[in-house]
Amino acid sequence: MHDPEAQHEWLAFDFGVTGLCGSYHNDWPLDAPGPVEHALAYWGPDGDPTGLILVLEDLVRLDRSPLTPAELDLLWEAPGDPLGGSPTFGGAQRAWLDQLLAALAPLALSRGASESQWAALTVCMPDGTGPAAVGHQRLMTEVLDLTSLLDGARAAREGESFVATRAAIERCAREVCPELAFRFLLHALARFDCPVSAEVYSRLERVSTAFGHGPYVVEAHRHRVE
Repeated sequence: MHDPEAQHEWLAFDFGVTGLCGSYHNDWPLDAPGPVEHALAYWGPDGDPTGLILVLEDLVRLDRSPLTPAELDLLWEAPGDPLGGSPTFGGAQRAWLDQLLAALAPLALSRGASESQWAALTVCMPDGTGPAAVGHQRLMTEVLDLTSLLDGARAAREGESFVATRAAIERCAREVCPELAFRFLLHALARFDCPVSAEVYSRLERVSTAFGHGPYVVEAHRHRVE
């Protein structure tokens, strides 16, 4: 799990798998021949490995999780381009996760990272015992409660899609990691054009801060406040 003290510079903006998902804008094929090549280009040819470690942690958690391929698809789509630019995998989601892991792990190692930083992850949910896991578990109920925001009038127009996405986020919170589920939730609120009041926005900020996020993880959604 991410370490806010050691990785604070990398937590200021969206990070990990949600940051990667959100980078597949509608025009990404103009700059890369395929989704794996785009992922490699997203971090550039050299530099600090921290961003890669964060995404590898998320990918390993999702790959080892009990989530179904359909649930993984829904989570992947939440931060994606609403215009359909994000690549889809039609049930082959774990194969896609494995492709990303195979491509990004050597890049992280070449920058001085250790495989143990993502391969030897401690359990978060449902029974993790480390300090970070316990902290995340304390926030699970809060995250689950916030998923009710997806029941907004605008989201309701999406029918079964938003219902299934909410269920996938809730299962991620209960059985994978509430912090990761919270990041997916932020993107789902934008994808389904859910209204956010000033009070709810402040609540999102508080939860984000409790997870150790930097100032712009929620700030990116301030324009949604009504």
